[in-house]
Amino acid sequence: MLRRPPRGFWRGALGFTVMFSGTAFGINTITKQAGIVREDAYARIAAHALQQVQGNTLPYLLFVGASYSRNGLDDRLLSQKLQDRGYRVQVINFALEGASLQERDLRLKQFMQAAPRPPEMVFFEISERFDTNPVYGFEVAKFSNRVIGQFDAAGTLWAIKGMAEQKSERGFGSLAKNSILLGLHAPVNLTNIGLIAGGGTLSSLSANPAFDPQDTARSEVTGRDRNFGLLAPIEIQEHAAPVWATEFRKQQANWLKKNGVLRIGYYFPPVIDAHERAYIAARCREYTYCIAPDDLTLLAQLDKDIWFDAEHLLADGARIYTNWMSTQLERQGALGPISPERKLALELRR
Repeated sequence: MLRRPPRGFWRGALGFTVMFSGTAFGINTITKQAGIVREDAYARIAAHALQQVQGNTLPYLLFVGASYSRNGLDDRLLSQKLQDRGYRVQVINFALEGASLQERDLRLKQFMQAAPRPPEMVFFEISERFDTNPVYGFEVAKFSNRVIGQFDAAGTLWAIKGMAEQKSERGFGSLAKNSILLGLHAPVNLTNIGLIAGGGTLSSLSANPAFDPQDTARSEVTGRDRNFGLLAPIEIQEHAAPVWATEFRKQQANWLKKNGVLRIGYYFPPVIDAHERAYIAARCREYTYCIAPDDLTLLAQLDKDIWFDAEHLLADGARIYTNWMSTQLERQGALGPISPERKLALELRR
């Protein structure tokens, strides 16, 4: 190329390509160093989590998930329950409806890069719906900041791996459509289009808490629905999770441990469908810390008109689940020893 440089159109095309690539690389480097992220609903949740950590010196736990957790896990109540039991910890809900595995991972890493200290423990929500759909973002809002943001180089590679694995289950039509959409989204991300105009640092964004309690049902869940779902015995599925999802969690756990997270756990809030609960029960055979909503006592307590819809709890249901979760965390030994002062106080109370 140096001996016989291109002329005319090809010279201009080469110059444009080199300059465009250099500019994109420069923007990417500068924005990462400055902590600039795309602003959307999840960025505002991450901003709220950052405020919580900066305003409290206690070790903290993150519960990272989707709408199941956003409606079902009251982080303030869980913090209070654990502190009453003697654990000096703060709990932060870090969930958003429709968040794919890649989107959760992206926002978690951005949050940790901005946070003054890493979480003591991170719990990840596991559900079959997201494990079997590596491009779940396309179900949420195509060409939004949320979806564009999650398809960086790593997110795109995981999507390709997952789509290749799931092509027989989801069909050729789905594979073709999602491949086209991925081919349109990934270049927008990789070339940083819209990042400067629609972004900012987490500390500068408006903050919004993740827990979103609901008081009015969205759709009716009848007593018959609950009897068929909640109280039905479940058969734990023996088949493994999709390979891409298992490998994704493994790589994610390795990154977190390298960055100071002491323990990692998994969970899933209650749903009516016994099949969905069976999926997490099977996954809990694979991890040291894992909490599945398969306790019959819990499910019996939820056999009331406390459902937002068949997959999400109303505020009263969230209160029941959160109280139960505080007990399960202690039973699994996920939180380590309680403080000596609180242990003495509990013994004196007895």
